[in-house]
Amino acid sequence: MDLKSLVMTIESYFFFVVILAMPMFAVVSLINRFRIKQVKLAIRHGALWGYPLMPSIYALVQVLCAVIALAIGDENSAIKFSFYFLASLFWFLGAWASEQRVVTDEGIYLSVNSRRNALLKWGAITDYFAKVKTNCVEYHFFYNTVSTQKGKKLVRRNVTVIRVQNDQKEAFENILKSELEPRFEVDPAKF
Repeated sequence: MDLKSLVMTIESYFFFVVILAMPMFAVVSLINRFRIKQVKLAIRHGALWGYPLMPSIYALVQVLCAVIALAIGDENSAIKFSFYFLASLFWFLGAWASEQRVVTDEGIYLSVNSRRNALLKWGAITDYFAKVKTNCVEYHFFYNTVSTQKGKKLVRRNVTVIRVQNDQKEAFENILKSELEPRFEVDPAKF
């Protein structure tokens, strides 16, 4: 088998895996996202102004490849790139749903596709601060986790960073004021 046929075989398998996997990823992510009840705010957490970066770049590359294939008259490749573009749309939907940080009455879901340690409960947050960036505000939340190792109880201090886009900042700060500020208020007379 020569190199060209090997590459074409690998690309064919990759094509079918992508075409089958991306719609499943999108459906699972969307179901998990919309399964969460009592949503106060869904924070867009992607790297491209709150939207997923990699699926966006991949979609752009596929559109460019399809246009080039049509320009040189290769309809078969243009059709294949169109299917890759369709897969990138499913990837975008799945990433959009899974990258959201969902704020509820209970706390903040850090991941919609992972059930283990996915919910950062309001009562678990021990401290937080905000760091202003150009297009967003980074909120750093500190919390403790307890684990047992070799019969000893270990308390670990953890931090999670949530990027909130400027257009969602006010709504998120209002939620923080109602959920966290009453717990962190300090009476200056006690000092």
